[in-house]
Amino acid sequence: MRHALEVGGLRAGDKLPTVRALAEELTIAPNTIVKAYNELRRMGIVESRPGVGTIVVEGVEEISRERRVEAVYERLREIVRDAASLGISQDELWERVDAEFERVRL
Repeated sequence: MRHALEVGGLRAGDKLPTVRALAEELTIAPNTIVKAYNELRRMGIVESRPGVGTIVVEGVEEISRERRVEAVYERLREIVRDAASLGISQDELWERVDAEFERVRL
């Protein structure tokens, strides 16, 4: 579901399948779907509306972007830690980062 939101497969206002329907489609236990929906609710991605079902909230694109940005920053922290442990200097690392930005801009 998160991936579908990130790539635009689900948009604000879209209704998610019922727990029972999705459990049958994926052939997994309904409790697993309930846990996943609860996690999406906790993340602020969906909300349950009585008589309507579970829907994707407004502003989900920004929520998704913020999560992806934070994931990039976490990977950056790991890269810096790994570089430091390998003895790669800050200058060397910056040179590589700059080179990557130049390569991506092409």
